[in-house]
Amino acid sequence: EFPARAEKYFKENVQVRKGVMIAVVSVLAMMGFSFAARCDLMARSMSEPSIIIRGRSGTGESIMLDDFREAYWWLRDNTPEDARVMAWWDYGYQINGVANRTTIADGNTWNHEHIALLGKCLTSPEEDGHKIVRHLADYVLLWTTRYAGMMGDDLAKSPHMARIAGSVYPDVNQEGFFIDEKGVPSESMRQSLLYRLHAYGSDQKVAPLKLYEEAYTSKYKMVRIWKVLDVAPRFEPPRVPGRSGE
Repeated sequence: EFPARAEKYFKENVQVRKGVMIAVVSVLAMMGFSFAARCDLMARSMSEPSIIIRGRSGTGESIMLDDFREAYWWLRDNTPEDARVMAWWDYGYQINGVANRTTIADGNTWNHEHIALLGKCLTSPEEDGHKIVRHLADYVLLWTTRYAGMMGDDLAKSPHMARIAGSVYPDVNQEGFFIDEKGVPSESMRQSLLYRLHAYGSDQKVAPLKLYEEAYTSKYKMVRIWKVLDVAPRFEPPRVPGRSGE
């Protein structure tokens, strides 16, 4: 009976029908305007180069964060053409394409052991990691974007690096490699090459590095590049201790 009474009510009350129609049209219009505004926002963000980011200064002024391109161009203009750059695989294509330099890994690196070795180099203590790094690279590049307010940098990815490395190399401390909720690194992370390269100059507890020399830090400190010291001759193969089954 209710549907019949409701139908009769709406037929007899023109103003109610008009009110419902206006409400429905208003809601649809608001959804349409919201969708259009969202599309415009997405179009603006996607139309800009991914390595150049729009941000806000401390005074609220709109600024362009060009650290990534500037760092890649620094590599291009200030390193030998045959220089090899160690960086997490995420940035491999950018280093290849923008800096025109060879990288250790990129998005097309399918070999899990290859990525695990890269993770082992970065999550090991400085001296242990250097024993491998000196055979593979001339420079190490890190994303340190947390200094510009973007937390998804190499330090944030480092527990994942340790897990990948530990899946092949049992001597890598997977579970003890983390930053707690207060931003304090575990002892294993604090001793790692990645943390020392990342935090030197900002964390007063980080002593000067002995086997790496700071080569470049971008304007907003979003990228740091370090020169590897005592690089091995190109023909000398590395020894990688700690691998499963060895």
